[in-house]
Amino acid sequence: MEKMDIHIVGLGNLGSAFLKGLRDLNEKTDIYLYEESKDVRQLIQENYSLTPKESVNMISKGVLILCIKPQNINEFFNTHKDKIEKDVLICNPVAGLEIKTIEKYFDNNILRIMPNLLIRDKTGFIPYASNYQGDYLNFIQNILENLGTVKEVNESMFPIVTALSGSGPAWFYELSNQLVNSGTELGLSLEDSELIIKELVKALPALVDEDETFKDLVNKVKSPGGTTEAGLNSLNNDSFDTIILNAIRKATQRSTEISKELTNE
Repeated sequence: MEKMDIHIVGLGNLGSAFLKGLRDLNEKTDIYLYEESKDVRQLIQENYSLTPKESVNMISKGVLILCIKPQNINEFFNTHKDKIEKDVLICNPVAGLEIKTIEKYFDNNILRIMPNLLIRDKTGFIPYASNYQGDYLNFIQNILENLGTVKEVNESMFPIVTALSGSGPAWFYELSNQLVNSGTELGLSLEDSELIIKELVKALPALVDEDETFKDLVNKVKSPGGTTEAGLNSLNNDSFDTIILNAIRKATQRSTEISKELTNE
């Protein structure tokens, strides 16, 4: 099988997550990296023995993965619209960047995805939408499915998917952070509180069963009249559900706002 060229532009958190997740697919891919920051390029060189280029020259085939900040994406398009040939698959994981916005600059096949950082450990969730039929270059089957669970989603749902999945790790990290703070507030050392919550978080995936809902899992942990139920009652009394809903709503709204900013509406 001919190797697939994969060009990753931008090596921040998401670009580095792609690189880490793809690094053992050497038999399937040739990876090309691009990053403006000299410090980041040096860090990648030290960690991966790969030398990123400062900028894109010309890309004639393969897949271009755009790990660029939303505020910089239109400048990139204007600068590089003549450097990306039509056969290149443009893979877009930029929050708020719609397929129709990219189509203003390119006639290429475009795949919009919204992965989270868990792709670096091949345990990510990758929703996608595209402007073409089938699996162009077999990129989904041969590459994305190696990075986690892949599912087609209507593009109109991407703001919600971004809030739930793309930002999802941050919600759990913040909850974990607050659990640590509560432990220290009630007398534990910071070291012990961090250790307890980190070990808890590491163990939780083993308890998640595809046939059970999260509500089922909550009910399995709590006992009538017990300590867990007392804490859950406090969460309910303090409108924990409303707090979470408002956070997801705000994140969804921001995704929609970014889309409008990028389309100059």
